[in-house]
Amino acid sequence: MIDWSASIGARRPNMALQIIASMFRDMDWESKEALDIGAEISNLKKQWIERGNNSNPREAVKSVKFSKTSKVITMKRLKDKSIQHALEVYCYESLMWGLANPDSFQTYYSANERRQREQLPEYKKAGLAVDSIPTLEQILKEGEEILRNYEKEIRPLSPIPQKLKEKALSLGIKVNN
Repeated sequence: MIDWSASIGARRPNMALQIIASMFRDMDWESKEALDIGAEISNLKKQWIERGNNSNPREAVKSVKFSKTSKVITMKRLKDKSIQHALEVYCYESLMWGLANPDSFQTYYSANERRQREQLPEYKKAGLAVDSIPTLEQILKEGEEILRNYEKEIRPLSPIPQKLKEKALSLGIKVNN
């Protein structure tokens, strides 16, 4: 999920901003208390640097490994509000990482994809049913499909509030007007 969210942030910034707007759908974007994406990214950058690897979203976001708590996460546990909140936080932070680091994401993903392709014979030798390693474009296409299904089944993503769009543009995020 971290790679997927970071890829959306890095390569589909409009969609990332729509997801963020949806996460904060009840926010009054014109108020002084509204999310300031610039301040948020600045605070997150400090955390990412403290975690020691700002060029890898998995290291920067540092999610908790659910496998440490049990071997299998039941559907009941996955629906637990605390688990859902944690997943939302990881998704949000990964989106922000991608928005703030589009070039680093491209470098990270290319290296990771190349390493996995080189290890494909080992995966097969170990009995893993890995037919191919998805390209970044395949990951993005699948992500967009997941979001479109979410919009059909749950609710449409929120439009990007003008204040959020303007702040993103001021940060150099390539948002379509």
